[in-house]
Amino acid sequence: MNDENFKEVQEFIALKRHEQPADAYFEEFLDEFHRRQRQDLLQRSSRSLFFERIGTWYEGLNKWNLVMGGGAAYAAVFFAAIFLWPKGDAPAPQLITAPVEHVKPLPATKDMLSPDKDKEPVYEAY
Repeated sequence: MNDENFKEVQEFIALKRHEQPADAYFEEFLDEFHRRQRQDLLQRSSRSLFFERIGTWYEGLNKWNLVMGGGAAYAAVFFAAIFLWPKGDAPAPQLITAPVEHVKPLPATKDMLSPDKDKEPVYEAY
């Protein structure tokens, strides 16, 4: 670049330094900025908004809360797997439908007490 072109560029930049846009430019800029922000939010998918909210929520947590939450989730899955997992090929319990067998009582022996049916009952008053 030669010195003449360089001086022209310097003079042009010096003139631009004193230029200021009108106040209407700033008001229109703010309205246009807000419109573009809203348009950007409407174009984003709900999935990306969901992940952004989750990421923002996780930023507020410390590491110990994450470790404790992960441990609790692991324990819940472990116990659910133990208690809800099918037992395999265990046969279903069978209901007993056979009739009950009646057994005759054994004859009384002399060692066992038997009621005295022939004796008169004793009534005593106190």
